[in-house]
Amino acid sequence: MAGKGFFVVAVLGLVGLVRVAEQMAAVPAPPPPAVDAPEAPREAEAPRIGNGYADVTLERAADGHFYADARVNAAEVRFLVDTGASSLVLTQADARRAGIGAGDFSARALGAGGEVKLMPVVLDRVVVGPIVAHHVAAHVVEDGSLPVSLMGQSYLSRIGSVTIRDDAMVLR
Repeated sequence: MAGKGFFVVAVLGLVGLVRVAEQMAAVPAPPPPAVDAPEAPREAEAPRIGNGYADVTLERAADGHFYADARVNAAEVRFLVDTGASSLVLTQADARRAGIGAGDFSARALGAGGEVKLMPVVLDRVVVGPIVAHHVAAHVVEDGSLPVSLMGQSYLSRIGSVTIRDDAMVLR
C-alpha cells in the first residue's frame, strides 16, 4: 500500500512539473542585449555610493519617532519616517518650498484624525544623505491636516532597505 501512495505522489509531482514547464514555455524569452550597449560594471567595479551601498542612520527622537532631513526637489524638508504610511506625504508648506503649486485635492485617505484630502504629485527627486530616489509618487495634504510631512513606503520601498535596531533606523 505504501508503494501505491508513493507512486501517486510521484505522478502528481510529474504533472506539476509538466504544468510549470508549459507555463514557462508560454513566457516569451527576453530580447537579446543591444549590440552597442556598454557592458554593465561588475560588482567589484561599481562605485560605493548611492542606493544599496551608502546608508544613513537615524537616531530615535525623544518622542519615540524617527525623523529624516531630506531634500525634495531643491527644498529642505523634515520628515517623520512612517513605515506604515503607504505614501510620502508633504504638508502644503513643504510642497510650496519644493516648487509644487496649487492642484486638485481630489484624493482621499483615512488618517489617525479622520479623512483627509490629498493632491497626488510626482516628486522629481528625494534625497536623504547620499540616498537618492527619482520620480517618487507622493501626495500633498490639505492645509492643517498634518503637522509634519511623512516619509512613507512610496519612498522607503525604493531605496533598498530599512532596518530598525534598538534606537537606530538605517536607510540603505
